[in-house]
Amino acid sequence: MMADRGRLKRAKLIERVRTAEKRKVAAEAYEAEARRARLAGISERTMLLGQAYSGRSSVADGDELRGVVMLSAQLHALGITAAKQADHARVEADARLADLASADRRQKHAEEQRRGLARLLDERNNRPVLPTTRQTGTELD
Repeated sequence: MMADRGRLKRAKLIERVRTAEKRKVAAEAYEAEARRARLAGISERTMLLGQAYSGRSSVADGDELRGVVMLSAQLHALGITAAKQADHARVEADARLADLASADRRQKHAEEQRRGLARLLDERNNRPVLPTTRQTGTELD
């Protein structure tokens, strides 16, 4: 009986640990996805800004043209760098989401084991006690 209580207590502890682990992994997945979205937005805005500068047609002299071309090239390079970082962040976010799915499966497994053990112990405690010896003979004896 004490061993059963100990097993149930251990199962509850494992379930709590798995739940905490799942929360932690979910927070990490959220942060990775937010980082990916932020970097993708920066990349897109930087590329658009570079295209806007390169498309300017009202340039007064060669010096201004050189400045516009340089700024456009630098913005384009920054956009490419941000796109590479966004791709890396996407890979990391995907890995974190896979970790979250794994943690979710472990947590559900721990919960199912705890419920199964609790059900087994409840059935064992509520099982009617049958007499160990049976009466033999009849009332006529």
